[in-house]
Amino acid sequence: MNRISTSASGVSRWLASAHPVPSAARQEWAVGGLAMLPTGRAFDTVRIAAAIVHAAAQSGDAGEVGAYLARTLDGPVIHDAYAASVRYYALVPPGSCTHHDTPDAQLLTPEVTWLGVPAPHRTTRPGPYWLHPPRHREDHCLPAGVDSVIRLGRRRAAGHAVATGPDLTAIEGLCRGLLGGSPARAETLSLKAATDSTLRARGCLMVLVPTLQDTEFRLPTDDPARSRVLLGVTEAHRQLNATSESADLSEQYAHAQRLARCCLDTVQLLRVLAAPGGPQ
Repeated sequence: MNRISTSASGVSRWLASAHPVPSAARQEWAVGGLAMLPTGRAFDTVRIAAAIVHAAAQSGDAGEVGAYLARTLDGPVIHDAYAASVRYYALVPPGSCTHHDTPDAQLLTPEVTWLGVPAPHRTTRPGPYWLHPPRHREDHCLPAGVDSVIRLGRRRAAGHAVATGPDLTAIEGLCRGLLGGSPARAETLSLKAATDSTLRARGCLMVLVPTLQDTEFRLPTDDPARSRVLLGVTEAHRQLNATSESADLSEQYAHAQRLARCCLDTVQLLRVLAAPGGPQ
């Protein structure tokens, strides 16, 4: 069995080995603290939205999130916290986690996607940094841990999903509450409130989409309602894929409200489809 190097130089050489020209990666670290490395060589990478991670950890505090991921993933994690675009990147063994392919949790395409990897010593902001740096060569997160974070985060973000289907009344009430705020009054807003609103609205939509897709699958191909359902699924995915890159809190709240409106439209469609006689 090979002896595992625990030195910083060993970690640096291992990460740089992912680059076709390792010396180029080391030069990028020396100049800017960040090197673009292709995934799928030394490691694969699962990108996880902050809404999922924070819901699983039940906190948005960096220290609490870090402690939770250390226990659950037991491996290297990059945190990219630019403005409202907050994501976590878990380094996993090559060939693992291939089943993750959704807007909120996606395996980056191996040897096609290049990831901005911080220098091994870069453990603080600004910019992408190691929430948990590699401890030795070939240090990876546990694939089962990654699965656990994603499953738990989705369940907690949704909050009210039940085995028999989503609680449409609860979702409607929550989303109408989100629409009751006024994003124009920026002085009354906070980053935490904006983040929480987006998390709740996204959680609701993630619960509704599978039900809408199941409904579409059960409809006959010549049913006129099928096109309405397909449009609803397309719009829901568009909203889930959208991100608010602005640091302006009013715009972040507006993003949460767009998600909430999509949820309400989906709830209305599901109720019409479930009504006696179907859609009119």
